[in-house]
Amino acid sequence: MTVTLDAEVAVIGVGTVGSMLMWQLGTRGVSAIGFERHAPGHDRGAVGGETRLFRMAYAEGPQYAHLLRSALNCWRELERESGTELLVQCGGLAIGSAAGRHVGQVLASAAAADVPVELLNHDQAAQRYPQHRLLDDEVAVLDTQAGFLRCEPAVLAATALAEQRGAAVLRYTDVDTVLDNGDHIEIRAKDAAWRVREAVVCAGSWTDRLLPTGWDRLLQPRRVRLSWFAARDPAMYTPDRFPIFIRQTGRRHFYGAPSIDGISIKVAGLTTSHAVDDPDRIERRHSQEELVAESAMVRDLLPGLHPDPVRTDALTDMFTADGTPFVGRIAAGSRLRIASGFSGHGFKYAPALAAVVAESVASGTDTPLAFMSPIRLGRI
Repeated sequence: MTVTLDAEVAVIGVGTVGSMLMWQLGTRGVSAIGFERHAPGHDRGAVGGETRLFRMAYAEGPQYAHLLRSALNCWRELERESGTELLVQCGGLAIGSAAGRHVGQVLASAAAADVPVELLNHDQAAQRYPQHRLLDDEVAVLDTQAGFLRCEPAVLAATALAEQRGAAVLRYTDVDTVLDNGDHIEIRAKDAAWRVREAVVCAGSWTDRLLPTGWDRLLQPRRVRLSWFAARDPAMYTPDRFPIFIRQTGRRHFYGAPSIDGISIKVAGLTTSHAVDDPDRIERRHSQEELVAESAMVRDLLPGLHPDPVRTDALTDMFTADGTPFVGRIAAGSRLRIASGFSGHGFKYAPALAAVVAESVASGTDTPLAFMSPIRLGRI
């Protein structure tokens, strides 16, 4: 019996990757339905927080180089098509001990991927970027192609373009079940059902709920805290004077972006994220203990900021055991794919990753990203 399909592809979760995938599918003329439990651009998952970092000198390894180069072009394409400014290339600093692992990985990855960087010794970095208080053994690696992305407008822009090309986005639709019926995928939400040729689950912290039993052992939602601090001299923290940064000082690993409102500077990672059992039930306020720890780090290492945050928030993201996402079919021959577990690193290359997935879905082939294969950590 021939099954009548509601669309060729279902995208479950129209967030960072889902919105970009909808846009990329529309570009290829592939009909798609997007399911979003809230609405694109919401602040309940990993999209919120105003900005995300973009880097080309990527400590996570040169295997990401092709995606990052492609992502730069994709972001500019999305800007042209939507008429929205999304990527500001203000440069980026990797700060740490000259002999430390963080700086070494950035330099090695940049060399392997042929990304131009400038190594600043302690005195050069301190003179050029006095906003940072460096320890005696610390240096900085400057990536001139780095910068920040406006995350919520990016998701909204990609979603709008997808809808303009005929995609349907079902807002406030909480998917209950995803069934692989062999010749099609069936998606159920409340009392309704949709049938599609293939489906991609990119539901962030809620992904494992929609996959077969066992995936919860490989994916873990975590609570991630964000903070904004007021500058003593806001002119010192504009994008032209204060690049994005990632810093590893001893055991302290944190990152930040320049001011986009002329008042506050976003600094995150000041305290370690921790696993949560239910991403629908996280505490968005920071505890007093967390605030005290955050303030101490800012007081020590970013002296130009008032050390007590003027705003805080918390969101969730989905993590894998090795920090590398799962992208591809959940099993050989399956019509169900996954694109999740980005472990806080996925936004920068999301449109390029989506283009790869969209191309594989359109052609019916496997996603050619072996290092992200869902079965690399062992079969369920």
